Amino acid sequence: MKKDAPLDSHNSSVYERYEIRTRSAPPRRKEPRPFNPRVSKIGLAKMLLHEVFEQRFNLRHVEYRRAMLSRPCIYGVFGSRVGGFHPIKDKCTGCMRCVQEYPGVCTVDRNPEFFKFADSYWVPEEPATATSTLMPVSIVSYEAETGKIPIKGMGYKGSFAGKGWDSIWTDMSEIVRPTRDGVYGREYISTLVDLGRKLKFVTLSGKSQGEFSRTIEIPLPIEFDFLPSNLCSQSIFKSVAAAAKTTGTLFIASLEQVEDLPEAYRGNMVPLVSPDDVQDHRELILEAPALELTAFDPEVVAWIREINPHVPLSVRHQLTSSSSEKVLELVRAGVDVVHLFANYHGEGWDSNRAFVKELLLSVHKTLVSETVRDEVTLIVSGGITLAEHIPKAITCGADLVALDTTVLVALQAQFLGECITPDTGQILKEEFDASWGEQRLVNLLASWHDQLIEILSAMGMRDVRRLRGDVGRAMFNEDLEKEAFADIIRGT
Repeated sequence: MKKDAPLDSHNSSVYERYEIRTRSAPPRRKEPRPFNPRVSKIGLAKMLLHEVFEQRFNLRHVEYRRAMLSRPCIYGVFGSRVGGFHPIKDKCTGCMRCVQEYPGVCTVDRNPEFFKFADSYWVPEEPATATSTLMPVSIVSYEAETGKIPIKGMGYKGSFAGKGWDSIWTDMSEIVRPTRDGVYGREYISTLVDLGRKLKFVTLSGKSQGEFSRTIEIPLPIEFDFLPSNLCSQSIFKSVAAAAKTTGTLFIASLEQVEDLPEAYRGNMVPLVSPDDVQDHRELILEAPALELTAFDPEVVAWIREINPHVPLSVRHQLTSSSSEKVLELVRAGVDVVHLFANYHGEGWDSNRAFVKELLLSVHKTLVSETVRDEVTLIVSGGITLAEHIPKAITCGADLVALDTTVLVALQAQFLGECITPDTGQILKEEFDASWGEQRLVNLLASWHDQLIEILSAMGMRDVRRLRGDVGRAMFNEDLEKEAFADIIRGT
């Protein structure tokens, strides 16, 4: 991993481009692949006979015979000795190219045996969009194994809008905003974000001379969220800590998890502490890059400021329909970071169960209207399962996201029933090689980083921080439907 940092302390204008190095991390146990490619043998035989009569003498050349038997799959699914008559299922990625080019011969179905280890949020019974047709669980598994960007959606014939994040389309108009060449481009696109509070005004003299910003920088807008003991094991925790150090991001850990943590990983750890326990852990306040409280206590906040005025202080807060007012109070009380967390299915904690995007937009708009948005960092977690959810969450007002059950899917953890809340979710406790887990998570972040770069490139942006709250860079299905309905009413 290379960081956005000066190569020479005497020449701060020279930088290395941020890069996450990947390598293959195959599944730790032999499991069925997510897709079942099927070919109509009669239809394929008819097509081959037609090509034999069409090619005739060209078939003397081996390349013609090889092309006939291979069929159009860049991953080699139809590359066996008998071609499409015996597809190699382990190589299928669900790109749907074969279905698109030969709809009467090829079909690709989900393999139900593969998806048994996750819950209904990861494997919806009735997928609504092209993305969910391939299932988030299979996409994350591919990204964690290869570190590459998955190819998906070709040949899809269903609807292109659904619930939650699937109701947002990112606007990639290259006409008014020229492309920045993407992940392989010549123009650098920054994914670095600030965590903490900055001064609202800059003065060179006067009363504010002794004030300073409480911020740290991380190279991508992703960190690892806290996983309780019922959803974590030593292998999972060590994998998360090592992956955070390798990629330069942060991970949130409880005091119990910190006890056995090697010293090398503490520079990337954000301790999660209750206000009642914080005074017994003075050394954590002095050493940690940031600190997260389970609840707000003004006396505890003041005590922390006396011990370490430089540490960014975060408060964890449940995301509900009334979160806007509470977050505004926290900002005015001097909190640097607010971690808004929904449940693992992306729903708010009150009775109406609104999705995280609507709740986050409400909080962001309230802070903007009160002219305090730039004084606080908003972290959002819950329901973040795909790379595309990151720019969508940032567009809705987040500064960065925290990953929770995505880590479990990447590490092939077996869900025991529905995993909706930290208290009710359960997994089968298994131990595995933490270096394997580290590489899986590093690959996942590498793939998500590249996809974020591609989206920013298509939007014509050079800095992910400029995307925060820019709803003009996205199209919301609800708004488009209202406009279409209004046009219909006017037309009648």
